Amino acid sequence: MKVGVVDAGSNSFLLLMAEKKDGRINYFFDTSRIVGLGHLENGRIRQENFEKALAVVKEYRSICDANSVDRTMITGSEIFRRIDRKYFDILSEGFDKSLILTRKEESFFSFRSVVEDDKFNFDPVVVDIGGGSFEIAWKDKDFIFRSLPMGAIFITDRFIKRYPVGDQLDNFRELDPYLDLPAKPLVSIGGTGTTIACIVEEKEFDPLVIHGKFLKFETLKSLFERMKEMTIDEISSLKGMEIGREKIIISGLFLLLRILEKNSLDGLYISTRGHRYTVAHDLLEGEI
Repeated sequence: MKVGVVDAGSNSFLLLMAEKKDGRINYFFDTSRIVGLGHLENGRIRQENFEKALAVVKEYRSICDANSVDRTMITGSEIFRRIDRKYFDILSEGFDKSLILTRKEESFFSFRSVVEDDKFNFDPVVVDIGGGSFEIAWKDKDFIFRSLPMGAIFITDRFIKRYPVGDQLDNFRELDPYLDLPAKPLVSIGGTGTTIACIVEEKEFDPLVIHGKFLKFETLKSLFERMKEMTIDEISSLKGMEIGREKIIISGLFLLLRILEKNSLDGLYISTRGHRYTVAHDLLEGEI
């Protein structure tokens, strides 16, 4: 059996395809496209971005058809928790299942994508800096999560008015009360972490290179200081930069640094996975 899962986010739309064969799950295709739905105009979706989203979803469905996928599912995250449900309903047409994730569901599925991955054999804190929201999750006696509608798009649109960014983010401390974490290794999932890892490696996206990679605080701090003085064109030209993410990447990097600083951590691990992996797993196991 094959499944295709579309993760429709505030900034990017991702497609994961997986199959179960001989009792084992193989995640055989994973790609993303920048859509930018979270850049709202007077609180409303920009029509050109929604048309881009429709085109990407159509492309993803065609890819699933070409790979003889048996079941398809689309999930929506923060942006779809904030806007009129009709947009998600239109995007969901033709899918076998659709679900706008609650903040708890998104956090829990994202957390599972790390702890159920053999690459990480430790008890982590998982952070996901998305375009529209920001999640942190870990396991104590119970599952604990924090989810706030302050992702990289929110911070960029609210605080960054020009490039180079310079000191425009220096006084942003609204998230600090939520950043005190248990003394556990930090794992970053989502496009912020993976893009930063690619820039550090000066290579195009390759999960074999960056999945499980440890990035030191000093490396991230040095990159942030450099990027603060760059024009948007200079940021765009960095090797490893995902086109379409250049305007918000410095906000995402800023948040990761604040977490590390607040908790005196010497770095973080990168995971190329996310909640789409857990959704695909549960679809194949008949749990969704």
